[in-house]
Amino acid sequence: MERGIISAGRDIKTGENHHPKLETVRITIPRRVYTYAHMDLVADGIIHLFKHKEDIKGLRFVYEPKQLRFFTARFEQK
Repeated sequence: MERGIISAGRDIKTGENHHPKLETVRITIPRRVYTYAHMDLVADGIIHLFKHKEDIKGLRFVYEPKQLRFFTARFEQK
């Protein structure tokens, strides 16, 4: 499971979300299971996301529990 920035939590004093300087996403693919055609599809998807990165607006919290927010939080599009 890739949780990203949602795992960073909030500042105790200000309540603001912690924002890392760089957020990365890890992609893991079991190499013995998929064919080159599958890998081409994955690569095409990543390339498409990169080319349209300015169109991706992200999400904002609608509901955020105090504990383990990354498991039961709810989001909506920005």
